[in-house]
Order: sequence, then structure tokens, then C-alpha cells
Amino acid sequence: MKRKSHIITIAGAGSARVPALLGNLIEYKDRFPVSKIIMYDIDNERMGQMEAYDRLVLKCYYPEAEIVFTTDAETAYSKTDFIFCQMRVGKGEMRSNDEKIPLKYGLVGQETCGPGGFSYGMRSLQGMKEMVEKVRSYSKETWILNYTNPAAIVALGLDRMFPEDKRILNLCDQPYSLLKSYAKILEVDQEELVPKYFGLNHFGWFTDLKDKAGNDLFEKLRTYLRDHDFQPFNAEQRAKSWLDTYVRVNKYMKFFDEYIPTTYMQYYMFADEIVEESDPEYTRADEAKDGREKEVFETCKSAEGKTTMEGIEMLTNSVFGKLMVEVAESIAYDLNNPFVVMVKNNGLITNFPAEAIVEVDGTIGKDGAKGNYVGEIKPFYKGLMEGQYAYELLTVEAFMEKSYTKALQALTLNRTVISPVKAKMVLDDLMSVSKDFWVLEK
Repeated sequence: MKRKSHIITIAGAGSARVPALLGNLIEYKDRFPVSKIIMYDIDNERMGQMEAYDRLVLKCYYPEAEIVFTTDAETAYSKTDFIFCQMRVGKGEMRSNDEKIPLKYGLVGQETCGPGGFSYGMRSLQGMKEMVEKVRSYSKETWILNYTNPAAIVALGLDRMFPEDKRILNLCDQPYSLLKSYAKILEVDQEELVPKYFGLNHFGWFTDLKDKAGNDLFEKLRTYLRDHDFQPFNAEQRAKSWLDTYVRVNKYMKFFDEYIPTTYMQYYMFADEIVEESDPEYTRADEAKDGREKEVFETCKSAEGKTTMEGIEMLTNSVFGKLMVEVAESIAYDLNNPFVVMVKNNGLITNFPAEAIVEVDGTIGKDGAKGNYVGEIKPFYKGLMEGQYAYELLTVEAFMEKSYTKALQALTLNRTVISPVKAKMVLDDLMSVSKDFWVLEK
């Protein structure tokens, strides 16, 4: 039976990830058919660099789907079923500041963790607040699938600002990506894996892993990670800085091998050595611009003036795009498929604040995400999570109240900073370049 088709909006269509997302929509066209794709971005020039490719690939492989490019919010949001949102407020220039300014003070320079994550979070909160208000002025029913980072801060902030809105779903592809890597190590299909997981976004642990038949795979995986360097499933495509990120999972497990951490835990556990290895003049913002973005733009440029895809690579994404489409599919047809989800705690972790947005294994269906019960967590993990949650909460409150004091408290609590002296220096420096996006009152 043919499934009902949908209208979707891609908000942030100037992202270099979008051409590959279209490839995933083509790949999943029978599972999640769409009749119209609205490409929306406030930066028409950047979006335009990919328009020829976007139009050509859909004409060749998805002619039944209408495509619209727009910079008009009403066109983008007034008549759509799903919004795939992955905005980067401030674009690459502000990402570069987020990564380089902390390094000046011997602090981790990373876009979602530490001071960079704080700064990015402040911009994203403002951008997402405006977006949700705009979308809801047209429709209460549209699903907002939010991929905007830092997901933990954005998810908590949206819950505080729009507590009754049940059609905002915050997403992160990192657990999905890790499971893909585990599947390759274990030589099984990713769809066969049944994980147990808890934490906060970019700050959590896999605690168990079975296949659908109930066979335990966790001990085999844990043993492998003790004896072999951890590599992502697509290691041959990754820059050295990304490969180092995975190997530090091995290092973490030399100290604490009970659970398997997310790769982002490295920034909180080994901050000093990461700073030592970082180049304050060339960070991942530069890597992305000179690597993945350049390749995507060159591929898209090759489509200009063409009427067929002959000789042009069809871009797809094995993690980001697949997750986005699979989540929409699970909502649209009430499949209640398993995912690692971000949800309000409400007793899932019994000894953790009920109002916190936690990340746990769960399911997604027509009513959104539901997390599976975790129970009581041990003091070590509880202590780590409480400190991180306090940082996230104070960041959200600093944004909502324009409070310099709470921003300073947030950064001082962050495990990558700790020193109030450094927290103040980096906060003041970040503020000085962020006046167009956020302002705090002392």
C-alpha cells in the first residue's frame, strides 16, 4: 500500500549537508514519499551555490517532487508538514570564533563543548526562538525536527520557552553514528542492534548492547575497544582530528571501562592534551571549509548547465540524512521505531532532576519521542551529569535573562574551564565578537 506523501521544508538549505540530505530523500522515497520540498535559507547566495545540483538531482531521480527555493518565511513555513531544521546562526565565521577564542586562553576550542558551545548555544537559542514563533504563527501542527547545535542547550531552551509545544523534536546523529561504527566492528547489521543508553546530549554512555535475538554483544564490543583502536565506520574519509576523537574512547576506557562513552566525553576528560594538540590558527571550522564544504560546492558547481547526472556524483549521507528521514518516517506512519532520543526526564532516571532534558534509548511515533526507563544511576555518572546539566541550565537562563552573572557561573561550572578567571576572560572575548547575536547585562 502506497504511503501518503508529505510536504517538507529544509530550513538552513544553504548548509553543505543539504545536497546529501536530498540523496537520502531519494533513497527513502518509497518509505517516506514527499510531494514538495521547500528549500529555505536567509542566505540566498550560499543556497544558490547548490541550487543547480539540487534541482538536477531531483529532476533525474525524484521528478514527482516539486522543489521551491525561497528566502521568504511565509512560503517556507505556512503550508508544510515537517521542517528539517539545521541552521547555523553566524555561519562559519562565528564558528571559527567559537573554536579559536577559547584556545587563546588554553581552553578547548570546540563548537558544541566548552566556551565555544556556550557561544554557539546563545546564538542558536535566539535563532530557534524566532523560528518556532514564526512557524507557530502559521501552523500548530507542523513538526519541527531540530538538528541545530548545541542540541543539549537548544533542547533545554526550547522546552523552557515553549513548554506546551509537543511537536518540536530535537535530534542528534552522534549515537546513530556510533551504533553504525559498532555494527561494523561486530560485523552485524546496524538495524539488529538494541542499545541501552543514558546521559545528556554529547555527554552520555552506552550501558548495554544486544541483537534483536537477545544475544549479548556489549562484552564483545567492550573487549574489542580495550584491545584495539576505536575507528569510525568511515575512518578512511575522516580527518586526523576526528580519528583522534575516536581513539580517546579507548583512553577513557583505560580509566573507566564499565560503560562506553560518547566520543565527546574526551573534551571533558582530556581537555589539557586536546588544547596542546590544537592549532589556534586552524581548527575544524577551517577543516570543514577546506574539506567537506569545498568538495560539496565543487560537485554542485559541476551540475550547472547540465540536463543529466552523467559524470556527476550523487551525494548521500550515511548518518545525518538517514537519521533525519527515518525519524520523519517513524512519526508520519506511527512506527514507534527505536532511536536514542532527547526527552524530558520525568522519572526516567530516578535520581536526576525531572525537568532535565536527558538522552536515552527510546522510540519515536506520531506523538513524538518516548524514552525508556533507566532507573537509578551511580554516583560517578550522576555527579558528572549534574555538573553538566547545571552548566546547560545556567546557559539557557543567561540567554533568557540576559544575565552576565549566570553566563559566568555556567562557564565556571563547565569541566573544560573550571577557573573563574579564565571563564571571565573567555566570556568577555566571546561577547565582544557576538554583539550582533547576543548581549548580556552585568
